[in-house]
Amino acid sequence: MAAYHKYVFDQASRSLVGDWEKMYQQEAVEGFDSWHQEDSRQLQRMIALQILGMYNFGKILDVGCGKGAFTHLMKKRNNEVIGVDVSETAIATAAVRYPDISFCVADVTRPDSLSDVVRKFSSPGTDLAVCAEILSYVSDWQGLLREMARHTRHLLVCLDIPSNPIGFVKSPADLVAGIAADFTIIEAMELKVSGFSIVFATTKNQES
Repeated sequence: MAAYHKYVFDQASRSLVGDWEKMYQQEAVEGFDSWHQEDSRQLQRMIALQILGMYNFGKILDVGCGKGAFTHLMKKRNNEVIGVDVSETAIATAAVRYPDISFCVADVTRPDSLSDVVRKFSSPGTDLAVCAEILSYVSDWQGLLREMARHTRHLLVCLDIPSNPIGFVKSPADLVAGIAADFTIIEAMELKVSGFSIVFATTKNQES
């Protein structure tokens, strides 16, 4: 088990710990990289970037951006990228590393917190919202998706869903159904070995 897992889930009680701030603070102390964020060679991230490469999104919101390692890969010379995360330590790290991106701290586990971020950084909305590897840790993840649909034209979700999940998203079908409630699915794929699901969608009132 990776060193950071103890800050995520209590395996014995099969419950969420979610001590994100301590997790990021302990990275340098314990010598781990939470969710292997620095490794852009992971297949699910390469696939996600290939999908996004087919579009030119002027304004991107990365919800749960962590240290910004994936966030900055979406930054181009002609677009704006905003990263938001619950951890002050992660956001401070991201802001130093990638000064051409706007980062802010917000409790992304609360759906209504997105409205404040959008009003501050990206009013009236975004062309794309990215939600990579966080929905399993959000109890009202359907509500978070519903809130995203109010503020974005497209959505990209990447999520590890193990066969016996502790997190709140219970299966790839569960994820797709939750997204389809507020979005039209453009593409959905499941990586059978790694357990990652990747879903790309458009808001229903923005179909083209």
